[in-house]
Amino acid sequence: MAVLTLATCLAVAVLSFICTPGAPAPLRPFTTESMLMDATLFPPGWSNRPIIPTADSHGALEHPRRGMSGDGVVGHEIYRYEFVRSAQREYKRQLDVFYSGRQANDAWEEKPELTTLMDFADEAYVACASYIAPNTEGAKLCGMLARYGEFVVRFSAQIAPAAPAALDEDELGELLVKLDDRWEAAMASLPTPSP
Repeated sequence: MAVLTLATCLAVAVLSFICTPGAPAPLRPFTTESMLMDATLFPPGWSNRPIIPTADSHGALEHPRRGMSGDGVVGHEIYRYEFVRSAQREYKRQLDVFYSGRQANDAWEEKPELTTLMDFADEAYVACASYIAPNTEGAKLCGMLARYGEFVVRFSAQIAPAAPAALDEDELGELLVKLDDRWEAAMASLPTPSP
């Protein structure tokens, strides 16, 4: 009987841990929108498009996104969740949804050399696939998915070595480092105390 009671208590404890979202994420001293990329991160010639707040996205409290105007397709979006565990589930879901299939005529190819540049992220994945773009030979679409605590971050950029004004893989790597550094600096700062 004691073994059965112990087994039942253990099962209840495990289920409680799995089903409970945990403590809410801490207050942050920055806004989610302030973490979106801006033209200062890009080579000359790029400019900001307006920030677009989106409706509820898979339980996110916030989901702003921004594109950049320049030579190529660039987009950045951030999902903020109340609980870290919710962000962990969403990261896995997006990884399965966006990177399990094909992009245009090509399967996604993981880019570990770019992923390792994101050394502050709790989880990160970078992959590229062939991309059909008018007048841009050898273009690829590269996507990055990362998680920083309760935030899930998605970034995509067209890279085209043959187009002089478009991003190349080295510039993409530099952008990913800048984004990762921006998260590290923001997450390391202390919240502003309430009055």
